[in-house]
Amino acid sequence: MQNKNRFKRLVKNNCACYLGAKHGISNYCCLQDSPCVFFAQDDSLPRCTYFENGVLPIDEKLEQEYKSERNVESEFKTVQPRVNCPKCRSTFSANSNRQKYCEKCRDKNTNEKSKLRMRQMRKSRLDVTL
Repeated sequence: MQNKNRFKRLVKNNCACYLGAKHGISNYCCLQDSPCVFFAQDDSLPRCTYFENGVLPIDEKLEQEYKSERNVESEFKTVQPRVNCPKCRSTFSANSNRQKYCEKCRDKNTNEKSKLRMRQMRKSRLDVTL
C-alpha cells in the first residue's frame, strides 16, 4: 500500500481516538482499546469506520485514492423518519420529510382530492349564466 505512511500521519495528527502510548501499548487507540489498526506490521490496510467517516474526509485527495483502492462507498445512509399516518394511525417509514400518509392512505387521499377538484371544476362550469 503506497499511501500507508500518509494514513499514519493523518491518524497521528487528526484522529481523536489515537493516543500514542497508553497502558504500555504503543500507538494506542481508545476506540478499540488496543493498538491502532493502521500501525500493524503487515502490509494490508485494515478498515476503521471511524477513520473512514471522521478523519479521512479532511484530506480529499487521499480520501479519493483510499476509496478507489479499496472500492469503498460512503457508509452513511440517511435514516428514514418514522411517521404516524393521520388517517389510519399506523406508523411507517417516510421517504421524505414531507410525506404524511402511508401508501394505502396516500392512494385514497389522492383519489379523494382529484374527485373534489373535478366536482369544483364541473360546478364552476355549470354556474355560467347567459
